[in-house]
Amino acid sequence: MKILVTAGATREPLDEVRFVSNVSSGATGAALADALFSLGHEVVLLRGEGAVRSQQVRDGETFTSCADLLAKLQRRLVGGSFEAVVMTAAVADYRPEMTLSGKIRSDADELIVRLVRNPKILPQLKDMSPCPLQVIGFKFTVGADADARRAAVSAQWAGGGVDATVHNDLHEIRAAAVHPFYLWRDPAITPVLLVGVPALAAALHAGWMEAE
Repeated sequence: MKILVTAGATREPLDEVRFVSNVSSGATGAALADALFSLGHEVVLLRGEGAVRSQQVRDGETFTSCADLLAKLQRRLVGGSFEAVVMTAAVADYRPEMTLSGKIRSDADELIVRLVRNPKILPQLKDMSPCPLQVIGFKFTVGADADARRAAVSAQWAGGGVDATVHNDLHEIRAAAVHPFYLWRDPAITPVLLVGVPALAAALHAGWMEAE
């Protein structure tokens, strides 16, 4: 299969030198791209500026903002050559309403920034491709209990456009020796626990092969 993987954080510019971002390093996405490549898939990696690089995947490019990532996804998917998209990228929900030219002065006592919502990318992906496309979404929570996790996954499914959701929680990641993932193929069904990126890649691979 030809698979498009996104990884790392978006950067939403405040001015020409500052931006709003998040803590995602892109390490999971890069490792997953490598694992899928090792399983025989053709992989393209779109990674955020400054994100961890893949060790094996050479085809790809970097992105900056949500708008930039959206444009690059559209350009890649319009040809219909991809069969799956794995969206590990941590896309900002909000961006500064205005991007100022130059550099904001640093002598003010306070700075008020108005943020506006970014468009949701996941629900748009299938419509970008003229061919059937499997879309794997990721959902990240912080200290969420079982009900909150299910609600977060259900909300992603309600937005449309995903065939599976991979959930992980920051507190659980920090407490574990190996990164745990929960693969949801239906928000009404108990997810599968997968420990480590290789296990996640193998589960995705098996699901795709079964569907063919």
